[in-house]
Amino acid sequence: MKFLIAFVMAVVVITYPVKIVIQQADLNAARDMPSVFRHIEQLPETFQPPMGIVSPSILEEEKQIACLAKNIYFEAAVESTAGKLAVAHVTHNRVSSEHFPNSYCDVIFEGIHYKSGFPVRDRCQFSWYCDGRHDSPYPGPTWSRVQDLASYYYANANDLRDITDGATHYHADYIDDPRWAKYKKKTVKIDTHIFYR
Repeated sequence: MKFLIAFVMAVVVITYPVKIVIQQADLNAARDMPSVFRHIEQLPETFQPPMGIVSPSILEEEKQIACLAKNIYFEAAVESTAGKLAVAHVTHNRVSSEHFPNSYCDVIFEGIHYKSGFPVRDRCQFSWYCDGRHDSPYPGPTWSRVQDLASYYYANANDLRDITDGATHYHADYIDDPRWAKYKKKTVKIDTHIFYR
């Protein structure tokens, strides 16, 4: 009985701040997103949860998953599951490399920025981030599946076989090879992307 009471109290304590944030969020947007992502885009930069209620590491983990989901969505939303996983692998391989930042968000948003914080057009690592278009996924089944995949990948990245064979770069097959391609080893082609390490 004590275990059950302790478990219920833990669930209440952990979910209480999330409920507050969800209530503050736009209800229409919140309805379209899985619960684990509802509050990520609503949090102000300076948001700090009350100490002892939600671990900062939980919020950081959800932030990293949200960044990974956006990268998969904008880079490979129309690709197969393998194509989406390949983008996740490249992102993860960069995080694991000493030549790139050590978090998903930092890897994805790496690039030249104006003093205002906005990225310089076409001067970033993943083209969707600095192409001048909006960076908000369209609510719907594709975005929902990508979020589920990103969450799964984040939890299991070190146990999944890397189908890109260690790739840290890729480009679409319908463009000319970028300058950097001649210095890299081509590893695989999946859907419309060619991968390199």
